[in-house]
Amino acid sequence: MRKANINKQLKCDATYHIDECIAFRERIIKEKNPIIIANVNGFEIGLCDNEKFIELLDSEIKQAKLCIEGKPNKFIDFMFCT
Repeated sequence: MRKANINKQLKCDATYHIDECIAFRERIIKEKNPIIIANVNGFEIGLCDNEKFIELLDSEIKQAKLCIEGKPNKFIDFMFCT
């Protein structure tokens, strides 16, 4: 795949990721006590620190925006590892 195609796909993925993070963040803020369940190695773990989870979503949004701007970011590193 040519570099231009890879960059275009990364920007598409980053835009989609931003939209998903924003929607999830807004849902957490809107609901009083949402239950967030993570599946880790086959075990379901309940996450209850909503403020920390919102911080993580904000960080994800920031990194994806850096990807769109073509600046060094962790989103690209993550996408190339998967």
